[in-house]
Amino acid sequence: MNRSTNRARRLAAGLAGALALALAAPALAEDPSDHADHEHQLIRIFEGRVRPAVQVIRGDDALGWLNYTAKIARISFDKEVAKHLTCTSPGSFHLDGERLVSGDIQATQFATLCNLAPGEYEYRVTLRSGIGSGGGGEKVLDGKILVE
Repeated sequence: MNRSTNRARRLAAGLAGALALALAAPALAEDPSDHADHEHQLIRIFEGRVRPAVQVIRGDDALGWLNYTAKIARISFDKEVAKHLTCTSPGSFHLDGERLVSGDIQATQFATLCNLAPGEYEYRVTLRSGIGSGGGGEKVLDGKILVE
């Protein structure tokens, strides 16, 4: 078999495994209804960049990050950003030490964050290899959100 076929099979197996885990996982205790009906502005995660690098949104918009890589992505902000959330359900995010972090975002999956007060917020995307993906270490990408 060629490399392309092997990679496609590994990706398909990984997606099947991720789907099985997602279906087996208990539902989140938080109710996203306070931002689920809001407009969502998407930030796309690629191997070497996030697009847009600076996302401009309105104060009533929610955010979503969509992982277009074969790696596992995690979004994080300084923990102070949690004080600027204008909703009761932060979506896929929780406080972890000094950071407000998302859960793991598998390939082709996404994470959401509810509304933020007007201001400027820097975030970090950490990409890492998953089980069976051949390693490669971590990669860190930076982005910014401007809330008008």
